[in-house]
Amino acid sequence: MSSNPTRAPSIRGRLLGYLLLPLVLLLIASIWADHRTYVTPMYDMFDRALSHAAVSIASHVQKAPDGHLYVERQDPGPPLLHGPGHGPLPPPPGDEPFAKDRPPERFDPEYRPMSWMRLYSGARESFVYRVSMADGSTLAGDESLPIAVGEIIDNLTYGDVHHRGLLFRTASYHTIVAGAPIIVTVGETVHRRDTVVRRLDTVVGLSDGIQLLLVFGVCMFGITVALRPINRLRDQITRREPSSLQPLPLEPVPGEVRPLVKSLNTLLVTVRDSTLAQQHFLTNAAHQLRTPLTGLKAQLEVLASETRDSAQQERISRLQGSVDRLAHTANQLLALARAEPSAHGPGDSVEIQLGTLIEAVVGSMLDRALAHDIDLGAECEAAQVHGVYWLLHELLINLVDNAIRHTPRGGNITLRCGLHQNAPYLEVEDSGPGIPPAERERVRERFYRAAGSDGQSSGLGLAIVEEIARSHRARFEILDAREGTGARMRITFPGP
Repeated sequence: MSSNPTRAPSIRGRLLGYLLLPLVLLLIASIWADHRTYVTPMYDMFDRALSHAAVSIASHVQKAPDGHLYVERQDPGPPLLHGPGHGPLPPPPGDEPFAKDRPPERFDPEYRPMSWMRLYSGARESFVYRVSMADGSTLAGDESLPIAVGEIIDNLTYGDVHHRGLLFRTASYHTIVAGAPIIVTVGETVHRRDTVVRRLDTVVGLSDGIQLLLVFGVCMFGITVALRPINRLRDQITRREPSSLQPLPLEPVPGEVRPLVKSLNTLLVTVRDSTLAQQHFLTNAAHQLRTPLTGLKAQLEVLASETRDSAQQERISRLQGSVDRLAHTANQLLALARAEPSAHGPGDSVEIQLGTLIEAVVGSMLDRALAHDIDLGAECEAAQVHGVYWLLHELLINLVDNAIRHTPRGGNITLRCGLHQNAPYLEVEDSGPGIPPAERERVRERFYRAAGSDGQSSGLGLAIVEEIARSHRARFEILDAREGTGARMRITFPGP
């Protein structure tokens, strides 16, 4: 099974897909309908032109004195073939004047005036004709041209035939000249009409395609405008602080998205109430523990002052140490609860000078450092951050407390602040044994104690630091000391 889930398409993509497919189908249907609309009248127009040519040729069929029929022809007789390589292309029959083709004095029955066989041809266009009798004999034209077969309407029949390797559209005109029935058949290759239809299809297709693009652009604009409320909702959620669990406003939300926002608000309220309940429990528990622990510690001190037995003194001393550790753990639990992002609001954040913060922490921890024979110092450069003062104070207190617990007597601890690559940072460095790289991630976990610990740590100090750093969108790093052994804890805040 793939570890990367398939990404669902966006609403914009879905809308465009649902709109574009019908538009494309509509374009195809429109082109087909337009084609059907003009192709039949176009073919009818070409057929009428063929019928006019047939009637024109039939008007030039005459009867000779001996009773035979002949066709008037143009003088002088043109060449048999016209087109590329055969001289100029003549106009179709019926477009030029005709001179009477006078028969010889003694009319030859086999006489065929071939000058009217107008096979004019280009690369793909040809026009042919044939004048034939009812018995199938040919008076003039191309004898191999078939007569159009079909229903006779207004003395005309139409058909499509293959002639001389080309597809021809033919029209046959049935008439009577001098009491004799004749058939005038004319044919034209379909290339010219197909070319016209293709050009019309191209023009219509381009026109409909441009209209489709315009409609698509209007749809894109409409979708963009329609999605603006959703985009504003997205931006509003993105700009919210990670710790904010306040419900989202419903006024500008469209009706289609309103149920989703309502469900999200219900979830936010549930999470907020659950977090607040947890914080209240931890706070109350810590307070309830600190009160009896303080009293217990006071009673142990009184008991120790009244007892002279050394064995009893040792037991009381161990009890006092246990009570101190328990009180320290309770205080850290309280600090951890207060470090949760939902425990403070945006109004708690102020501009903090890191140098001033370090001075306050050094002043409060100096006595404890001196009691452990540790040199506690500071190296401050100008730097400021936007955050919650008491949280950063707690962060630094925990770092210094952790350093004092793991630094041997005669060691030193240095607090630093400044800018690194234009980003503010806080740093606490000690000369203790350091933390192996393999354990630097685990020591951030709650109640985890590193190897070699003296048992005095509750395992919450660095977890509190991690939580506070995350609430300030800062990065918590555990590094090696700059010189010698030891650990260097660095908090890097986001730059401007």
